Amino acid sequence: MSVTRRFLGRISLVSLVVLAACSTPKPPPPPPAPPPPVVPTIRPTPPNNAAEGMSLPTKDEEGAYLTPNRKVTSNTALWHVRMALNVAALNCERYGSTARLQYNQILTVHKAVLTDANAAVDRNYKVAYGRAGVGSREQLNTIVYNFFALPPVIKSFCPVATAVGTKILAMPSGALLAYAPEALKELEKPYQEFYAAYADYLRRLAEWQSRFGGTVTVVVSPTPLPPPPVPPGEAPPPGGWSPSYTTALEKAPPPPADAPATPAPSLSGPPPVVPTLPGAAPRLMEQPLPTPSE
Repeated sequence: MSVTRRFLGRISLVSLVVLAACSTPKPPPPPPAPPPPVVPTIRPTPPNNAAEGMSLPTKDEEGAYLTPNRKVTSNTALWHVRMALNVAALNCERYGSTARLQYNQILTVHKAVLTDANAAVDRNYKVAYGRAGVGSREQLNTIVYNFFALPPVIKSFCPVATAVGTKILAMPSGALLAYAPEALKELEKPYQEFYAAYADYLRRLAEWQSRFGGTVTVVVSPTPLPPPPVPPGEAPPPGGWSPSYTTALEKAPPPPADAPATPAPSLSGPPPVVPTLPGAAPRLMEQPLPTPSE
């Protein structure tokens, strides 16, 4: 009995050893997946260190941004140029004193034409708005000053202002009205370029937000600016328009009243020649005899 029990115990021990040798351990669990690579990206920022969420003007039919300098007469354009150069004189000192010195010279050299332009603009508002003309003009003047004093554009505006000031000082006063619309367009160019750059920033910001998990909250200008008021047209001066000689006939004005009269062409002259018919004898014209009084 004891032998059998001992034998069975040995068999059980051998079986356990065999089973232990046949069994294989489970492999360890796989390591966790590595995190996705971090894509380096920079959030777009406004141009020229401008503030976020700025409002932009709407565009006209030609794609230009609406500004207070649109649809102006020559006198109004010249006065807006003067205001723009005034802004340059006050804000461009950090880049040198050229703008300030130019502005003071322009006020002295072209005083007469600037005074006439100011009077013409006043007259335009008075004719268009009556008693409200002064307030309407002051309102637009404030808008024009604020337009040219936009902080993010001053740095690029100052060299343009000094270039325009140099041209104005080099020309006679009589040429200022004709140059004013072109000068105003040159002075406005940095602002048109800034608005376009800011609109591009808003587009890139929306794309960045959509790609990197941000909420797309900006697509266009947050609150588009309303169109600025349009200045009135040119009103006739108190004495009416002075005539201008524009046609070839009008370019030769009539002589003054005290000029000596031009003698009328003489009606007397050689007697007319009467053609003769072929084969006919020539006939002489009979001349009248002078009277004794002659």
